[in-house]
Amino acid sequence: MSYPIAQRTPLSSITVDELIADPARAKVLAFEALPQLLTEIASRTATLKTLEGVLLSLILSQRNGGYGSNMPSGLLDAPELAKRLGVPESWVREQARLGNLPSFRLGHYVRFRLEEVERYLAEQSRQEA
Repeated sequence: MSYPIAQRTPLSSITVDELIADPARAKVLAFEALPQLLTEIASRTATLKTLEGVLLSLILSQRNGGYGSNMPSGLLDAPELAKRLGVPESWVREQARLGNLPSFRLGHYVRFRLEEVERYLAEQSRQEA
């Protein structure tokens, strides 16, 4: 029984966008093309994280405009912060776990101070602009 040998494709013929659309195409890439593709993916990931921070900052600033500056901030848990930011709770928990969102522990509970998160997101958007 003979197996067909996959034809390896040079980098220039398959783009990252094409691989995103059809990840199975990666199987035919030449080994030499992989480092360049990984570098491009890492660059895009960093750019997307920057965009994510800017968009979250915009959401937060828009939503806080309706609350007024006299609102007591207190402590928020992950579901409350997620609702305020308009993102999934899982994203809030992951970002806190990775140290990307300011948070602290009360025993095994993770809590957020809204003003610290707002300050952090505003700072992130200024650095990335």
